[in-house]
Amino acid sequence: MKNPHSNVHRGAAAAAALAVIATFAPPPAAAQEDETITWALPGLPNTLLVAHAWSVNTGGVMSLVQEGLAAFSNDLALTDGVADEWEQVDETTYVYSIRDGVTFHDGSPVTAEDVAYSMNWHLDPENGSQMAAFYSAVDTIEATGEREVTVGLTRPDAQFAYTPAHMSGFIMKRAQIENNPDTYGTPDELPLGTGPYALVEFVPGERIVLEKNEDYWGTEPNFERIEVLAIPDGQTRLLAMRNGDIDGTFGIPISEADQWSGLDGVNVVTTPSLGVYFLTLDFDTPPLDNVHVRRAIAHSLDREGLVNALLAGNGDVARAINPPEMWAGVKPVAEVREFYDTLDQYEFDLDKAAAAWTEAGVDGFEMSVPVSSADPYMSSIMLTLAQNVEPLGIDLRVQELDHTQWLDAFMSHEDLGIQMRRYFPDYADPANYPFLFFASENAVVNGSNTSNYRDEVVDGYLATALQETDTDTRAEALMKVAEKVNADLPAIPIFWPASAMAIDAELELEGFTAFWYNTPWAVRGFERK
Repeated sequence: MKNPHSNVHRGAAAAAALAVIATFAPPPAAAQEDETITWALPGLPNTLLVAHAWSVNTGGVMSLVQEGLAAFSNDLALTDGVADEWEQVDETTYVYSIRDGVTFHDGSPVTAEDVAYSMNWHLDPENGSQMAAFYSAVDTIEATGEREVTVGLTRPDAQFAYTPAHMSGFIMKRAQIENNPDTYGTPDELPLGTGPYALVEFVPGERIVLEKNEDYWGTEPNFERIEVLAIPDGQTRLLAMRNGDIDGTFGIPISEADQWSGLDGVNVVTTPSLGVYFLTLDFDTPPLDNVHVRRAIAHSLDREGLVNALLAGNGDVARAINPPEMWAGVKPVAEVREFYDTLDQYEFDLDKAAAAWTEAGVDGFEMSVPVSSADPYMSSIMLTLAQNVEPLGIDLRVQELDHTQWLDAFMSHEDLGIQMRRYFPDYADPANYPFLFFASENAVVNGSNTSNYRDEVVDGYLATALQETDTDTRAEALMKVAEKVNADLPAIPIFWPASAMAIDAELELEGFTAFWYNTPWAVRGFERK
């Protein structure tokens, strides 16, 4: 079933994207040589203050601009970043040593005060950081030397080691954000960083221009300039690629990979995304607080059909929030799959949906469900579900929003109802998703628990998974979480998609991984062949 208004929205998006391409088309190939790369993303933020625009598209740009104390290697393991040494000196204390010679793009040195300030910024509720949950176990973050930062935790937290490596650990220049609190992240005050590229131009939601940082401490970039365009419509991006207006793009719809690979001079590369698409059902919004209503909705969702129709088989039905590969280092993938076989999968069955609805004993209801216009799958998922639940008396009204508006909508935690969510990992640890989406402490403003799910048993198991270092103990606790959540249904997992990138065949990029948005991908084997 198609939304009768969806073509209007997409047509407008396509026209806008074509206008961007026409206005900001790169110079002819002969003129640019190896100087300029033009890249496309499905969307761009309206602010470059990362904590107020936390998304893969924001990270795809800002991971080239700002960095953390640690980083991820191309095999997704932790490695050194702005800190060249760090250690966990006891269960609750981490000490980081800032490498010598690291400077911001204005030439000023990075100090321990800058690092401590940047991390502490997330702890202040008035700042409204969308990544505050990553600092939930933090007690103190202090500059304990000219080039030393010490983090003290209130409790052991097996996941904190990852925090300085992804977007929540990006280092800001303290003086810049303190002196420009209202304009930081806007075109008038482009954030400084330590990364391989510096920001030189920003048209919110449309275009970002980066230039090579000649003083970068790490691998020298091969290209002088990168122009990033927002082109939400997949077919418009494909046209831009075919015409040579862009050199590559992340986030191509996996169902359209064959169209892209059929373009002359274009290569398509896929990688497991470790991401998940899912619905959240707000326990504070009747009648979603009724488990039988949640089960009726779960049985109305044709997940296998959606994988085939939307992903062309390039993904899997999500049998839990965590893809099996997220358990790496804690439990073998084969054993995880066996465990998932023991969970009730709420198969697509409209008769079971009707029976659950009858048992719920509630009246029909109507509800608006926001989706991101920049996402190729959200509308289709929700329109299909809306059609399937209509016989139950549920009227779901799909509301396409600009990506930033959509992000703000569920981060505000107002009138949550049913939310269409997608999430791609900040790091590969099986406690990551369950903590973000099911911990009671995250059922607050700026948290990620948009189900407002609060369960003491789940919280207890999550505490064990977060605090213990023994892998068997962590695995057992997380399996208990999965069982309880599967029964309570605060969220309905839909599918685990693969990720796909298109790139000019004359270029190669080694750094396209599940964490492309959390790594400086343009210095990870990015060059002309």
